[in-house]
Amino acid sequence: MTSTTHDAQLGSVLVTGATGQVGRRLVSALLAAGHPVTLLTRSPEAARRLWPNDHVAVHEGDLTNAASLAGLGAGVQTVFHLASYAPRPDEPDLYNAPDHWRVTAEGTANLVAALADASIERLVYVSTVKAMGDRAGTLGHPASADAPPEPDCLYGRAKLAAEQQVLALGHAHGIKVSVMRLPMVYGLDGAGNIARLVGAVAAGRFPPWPRLQNRRSAIHVEDAIDAALLIARHPESGGRAYIATDGQPYSTRWIYEQIRLALGRPIPRWTVPLWMLRRAAAGGTLAERWFGRRMPLTLDVLSKLTQDAWYDSSAMAALGFVPRHGLADEIKRLTRRLSAESAP
Repeated sequence: MTSTTHDAQLGSVLVTGATGQVGRRLVSALLAAGHPVTLLTRSPEAARRLWPNDHVAVHEGDLTNAASLAGLGAGVQTVFHLASYAPRPDEPDLYNAPDHWRVTAEGTANLVAALADASIERLVYVSTVKAMGDRAGTLGHPASADAPPEPDCLYGRAKLAAEQQVLALGHAHGIKVSVMRLPMVYGLDGAGNIARLVGAVAAGRFPPWPRLQNRRSAIHVEDAIDAALLIARHPESGGRAYIATDGQPYSTRWIYEQIRLALGRPIPRWTVPLWMLRRAAAGGTLAERWFGRRMPLTLDVLSKLTQDAWYDSSAMAALGFVPRHGLADEIKRLTRRLSAESAP
């Protein structure tokens, strides 16, 4: 955990989205630090499976059902709000699924209403750089959290609306509320974009990538948790948004080469032309629309793999945040895991 001399006691903690990839690790970190933890979940059974021997309190409820949130904030000093809509893996156009607004924006409004009369002291909302819009990360320099947000998908607009609602709660009730925006998260035990990319390169489904030097920010999940805890503890962090990254921009070409090297394979001398990838991505986009099923390569996916998504985490550094992980080590870990799983 990142240390700081500004270490306020979190007290009793409420976590929403506790069974997600980031949420479950946050809950475990809080329990290890000795904090009483209450989980808001639609599935108490899932929570009990994750923490069978820990004394967690479970509030069964749903963000989209305001009545189920009654009494949620009783006895709570700190809230970590991570809950949002999670599309199915095969759902087409993931970032424009209609339920993003219902769960993330309207659900957060219900949560804010439920907490308005509670005596909570601090709240950290774990958001995404998508709330800023993709253009923010493509301007040739790392984008600051203070940049005017221009979200360009329903997911981003819902996240921005949720950010605004929790910040308004803080202003209205004197609660220390902060927003933490995350870029691509890695270290998720085989889940996430990096793990999928490692699997694709290992299986020969990812072609020799063009030598494009795009810059994409990322963060290890353990560093993301450290950052969230630091924001919650720091007395000067309220009333604004932060971006947490590992401080290193990565190109898709660099990631491809690192995976090949970690697999013990030579880096091909040839690359697939970008025009050929664009033609294949256009076909994938059409197929996704026709069949209503997610395709591995679409124009949107190609854009993410070739463009910048570069963000500035200097405001986190000013709070004392020092990331402990980098993507090179994660790629080596994932390739070792993949080799172990495929061994006879």
